[in-house]
Amino acid sequence: MMRRTKVVTCCCVTLAWLVAISCFAQNTIPKTYEKVKVAEGVYAFIAEEPKTEIVSGNSVAVIGDDGVLVVDTMHFPSLTRRMIADIKQLTDKPVRYVVNTHWHPDHLMGNGEYKQAFPDVVILSTPSTREQMESQVPTTYIRDTIAQIPAYVKILQEHLDTGKKKDGSPLRPVDLQHYQDLIEESKFFLPELQQAKYTPPNQTFDQSITVYLGKRQVNVMFLGRGNTAGDAVIYVPDAKTLMTGDLVVSPTPYAFGSFLTEWVETLKKLEALGATTIVPGHGDVQHDTSYIEELISLLQSTTSQVQQAFAQGLSLDDTRKKVDLSSFRRQMAGDSDKWNEVFHTAYEVPAVERAYREAKEGKLNDEN
Repeated sequence: MMRRTKVVTCCCVTLAWLVAISCFAQNTIPKTYEKVKVAEGVYAFIAEEPKTEIVSGNSVAVIGDDGVLVVDTMHFPSLTRRMIADIKQLTDKPVRYVVNTHWHPDHLMGNGEYKQAFPDVVILSTPSTREQMESQVPTTYIRDTIAQIPAYVKILQEHLDTGKKKDGSPLRPVDLQHYQDLIEESKFFLPELQQAKYTPPNQTFDQSITVYLGKRQVNVMFLGRGNTAGDAVIYVPDAKTLMTGDLVVSPTPYAFGSFLTEWVETLKKLEALGATTIVPGHGDVQHDTSYIEELISLLQSTTSQVQQAFAQGLSLDDTRKKVDLSSFRRQMAGDSDKWNEVFHTAYEVPAVERAYREAKEGKLNDEN
């Protein structure tokens, strides 16, 4: 997903943009994933490391005696269809359940593919996740993004042709590569969105629901707000395997519209489950809770520093200047220019703003 950032706002579609659309008729860049057996009968489909903001979440198939439960369905329908074919090679049992961990489109645009392949599938989520999906995904995300991509690509190409950014400064080599990658990935992304069959959950749960796949038990739980207001987590007790959605994202977290103070408490509850295998919403499979502990420390430091700045009467802009998360950035992003930028734009900027609002307003009730 282009993470909560609208690509372009436009009031009309010019002939040039229509020509641009026609150039996107075929997917030019195949996306892929790595299939990882994480436990007996549990397979993770780990999305490839993204080149740009157009990302996809991980997915997991839990295979039982009489059916399969799938956690999240990824972003690109063509990839979901490939995943369904992989599952059918692993088992002849039907997919009986799909769980959407949260409402972000990069985790659920494949729902329709599962509904088509398995018409009786139950798609589960928390009520908040379903509500946000219904209000955001068909219009604000799918319709508007399809309309905006051609204009977005046109602007990127103009920057490449002139060698200059919007402010007139020259493009650095890293900018040139990033813009080129965005153009190519947008050519892949547009037909994926156009073919997506938006399919919301058809069953919700409040705190927990236990699913039985024959003898295999799967616990689907809401432990509290964090990355979103409706984060679901999935635990397979016999395999001690936990799927976290975007409550856990590595190597750096996303904080758009999140609830930082509550996120800490939710992560502590995750730790207490005693999982030995953890599949995050993005990133590689983990085998201990050390990264979760890093996230807790990061969130606590962020909220503490912001609260101190607010108590001193600082504005949001001055608070941004005062908050220092450099040690966490080095720990999570290392010397990678890409991941340092992701840490700044996807965590630091939105996290400080959300923490500042929490300090000023108290408990937040929106995800803006």
